[in-house]
Amino acid sequence: MDMSTADFSLGTELDGKIRRKRTFRDSHDFRSYVRALLLAKRLLERPDLVARGQSYLERHVKADPHQTRIYKLWTDALQLPVDDLIDRFLTDDERGATLRETAPVFVVIPPDDVRALARSGA
Repeated sequence: MDMSTADFSLGTELDGKIRRKRTFRDSHDFRSYVRALLLAKRLLERPDLVARGQSYLERHVKADPHQTRIYKLWTDALQLPVDDLIDRFLTDDERGATLRETAPVFVVIPPDDVRALARSGA
């Protein structure tokens, strides 16, 4: 699946700077990325949500010895300014994919929002 023509702008100065993912393995991969875009927009609108993500990591990830690497990766990312965090989160590379796959709960993204944005880019 190739979405190189889809417009999923964030409406910020980050647009055009992020090496966004454009090719997807399947529809699940595509919807997961759309959910990540919606989360990125929420974090840009409400930077205070970063504290929720950190709190989630502390409660649910820190004590799990199997998640030490993920805890460190996210703890480091959450120390960055929100623009830099979003850049890492959306970038089409291995680190970005890992961040997207292991994102702590910052806020619940309604499935209807994901479907609507996915349809707009399809």
